[in-house]
Amino acid sequence: MDDPSRSGSDHNLSYRVLYQIRVRLIMRPERMQLWLAQVAMALGAVMTHYIMHPPHHGVTYFWGTFFPAMDLLLVSALFLSKRTAVWGLLFNSFLAFFGIIMMTDLIVVGALNGWIKTSFWGNPLRWLMESMFPNVMLAVADFFVGLVLYKLTISQQKLI
Repeated sequence: MDDPSRSGSDHNLSYRVLYQIRVRLIMRPERMQLWLAQVAMALGAVMTHYIMHPPHHGVTYFWGTFFPAMDLLLVSALFLSKRTAVWGLLFNSFLAFFGIIMMTDLIVVGALNGWIKTSFWGNPLRWLMESMFPNVMLAVADFFVGLVLYKLTISQQKLI
């Protein structure tokens, strides 16, 4: 890629700035794919939580959609830059573990209160699938995608 800011000719300042921005937004294919996976998981979480916890039903329901929305908007944006990737990792980790803890608590409460209609001893696989366990595994996957995305982001060489 020919860098106009390093050439001997006198180029327009705005052209140089646009070139620098374009070069800095270029990501390795692996990093872009992981970033898109992070965005897709966050978008799926927002849609799922919006259906289960419509924010217009009150503050209690609002928080269920707010946290995945922060994952979608804030964390995804923070992973775009090498300087802010550590903040993306911290927020992503906080949100993932917060979700894991909250949903695991719901599994325990649901099991004790009989919210899951299938007997654990009668059909353990069906019981697991009817609980929040699949959603917990998605939160775990979200954490690991964020971790690998951070490691790729900080190890990417500067292109300029």
